[in-house]
Amino acid sequence: MSTQSERLAAVEQRLTDHEARCEERLAEIKAAAASTLRAVEGLKARSWGLVIALLAWALAQVWSDNASRLDRLEAAAPSSYQKVRHAAAD
Repeated sequence: MSTQSERLAAVEQRLTDHEARCEERLAEIKAAAASTLRAVEGLKARSWGLVIALLAWALAQVWSDNASRLDRLEAAAPSSYQKVRHAAAD
């Protein structure tokens, strides 16, 4: 049979081994968490880039639509003005 001091030494060794495994696991968890955070930051930056690109595209659509509408109004204005002018002159 083993003595009490031998059993105590075995328990201490198991505890030391357990602590070493826990430290290794904690280091792996920290590395995985840091990697995940870097990935999330990258996705956040890409998302903002996408939002800015979509906003620029939408503003370009509005700008071109307003420009074409303004061109139509400017083209139609002289003919309407001329009709009113001729009607007033008669």
